[in-house]
Amino acid sequence: MNLSAEPGSPEFENAIFILKQPITAKTAPLFAFHDNVVPEQMDAEAWAMPAYLSDDFNLFFVFAQNMGTNWSATFAQVTIENGNQITSMSNVVPTGTGFNALARVDRHAAIELLAYFETLAASNLGHWEMGA
Repeated sequence: MNLSAEPGSPEFENAIFILKQPITAKTAPLFAFHDNVVPEQMDAEAWAMPAYLSDDFNLFFVFAQNMGTNWSATFAQVTIENGNQITSMSNVVPTGTGFNALARVDRHAAIELLAYFETLAASNLGHWEMGA
């Protein structure tokens, strides 16, 4: 990772993972996470998949064209009821903000999340940038 900020630091809150291509039905499998969980289309403009699920903290990846013409990976916290019904979703936050929030809850899961992004970068599917 070629960033001036270290994961977990306040400066890392503004880090954004930029995708090199949009997510489509064809490319979604390239972005599979744990146990081959693949992003699912939320609407015409965004794709989502679980990043971390627990009784009191649920974090989803949200992939969308939300950095000008670039697609990026952001995060949203969700409320899940009855085991599988998403009843609310927060506004999206930068990749680094979501990572740091998860690191405060479950450090091991945060390390796995960072490894996921590093695997995407090594596969030439995206890269890190510092946001504003």
